[in-house]
Amino acid sequence: MSILLVLSMANTLFNDGNIRTVSVIMDDNANLVDAPPYEPLTHGFIAGSDSGGKDLLHMVIHGAKFTIGIAFIIAVLRILFSMVFGAVLGVYFQKYIRWFEKIFDPITVIPLTLVAFMVLYRVMVYDGMGSPFSFWERAMFEIAILTFYAVPTLTIYQANELKKLHQEDFMEAALVLGGSKWHKLRVHILPHLKENLFIILMQQYIQVLVVLAHLGVLGIFFGGTFMDSDGKAYSVSYEWSGLIGDTYSRMVTYPWQPLVPIVFLGLTILSAQMMLNGFKEVMNNKPLYVKGGANPRNHLVKKNKSNIHG
Repeated sequence: MSILLVLSMANTLFNDGNIRTVSVIMDDNANLVDAPPYEPLTHGFIAGSDSGGKDLLHMVIHGAKFTIGIAFIIAVLRILFSMVFGAVLGVYFQKYIRWFEKIFDPITVIPLTLVAFMVLYRVMVYDGMGSPFSFWERAMFEIAILTFYAVPTLTIYQANELKKLHQEDFMEAALVLGGSKWHKLRVHILPHLKENLFIILMQQYIQVLVVLAHLGVLGIFFGGTFMDSDGKAYSVSYEWSGLIGDTYSRMVTYPWQPLVPIVFLGLTILSAQMMLNGFKEVMNNKPLYVKGGANPRNHLVKKNKSNIHG
């Protein structure tokens, strides 16, 4: 993922975001040799080309910064907002947590893809008349929708975790010693939650990638969907879900066109899942040193997610 991000940024910075395009291929006598779409491993196109002669691999590399970067930004924003709201709810308004669950739990039953499609369609899709919104206005709007829909659920989760931690013995000791709520949150609670943050972050990252893929198939491409006079949708950012939605109708005739972005998106999700599984395994087997009663020596115990979070 890091290599793709670097190459994608380099193409924007040093190549002005241009995509290699070959309209037709002719011999020395100006005779037509081949025309797009070009198949993979022909005429220098490793992954083939689209119907306009644009290099698919080049498009995938250019769009990597949007798919990988934007999904990560949305996941981070979800964590940050839920931590802030969850801290306030879990520390100062614990008795209202159940009310928040009753209000927001039914909302989460509605799939995010469906909600995002209905909200984003009128903003993201435009035709030859142009869009009243700029690319970054459309992008920021989509980021906001995909971020805040998940915040209530994550907020309730964080608040419940804080509520459980307040029942631990060390929290009672901090209370007896006169620690303020902010002191307990900063010194005692956040260090216990930080290990879960990476797990939640990767879970949200994977979820965002899946939602982007769903929206791409539905014709909602990140940054905007341009509709030509024939009703054909085009991605304006070369984001992977947009490339999938742009080409999936040609799965039978030109299968490499949708398969190339699908493979890259699938490998990205797979790598994120492998990172998540590896981190869980490390945390479940990581030893924790704690002081054991009157014995001044440290005793080695297994660190288990269940006994950390009650």
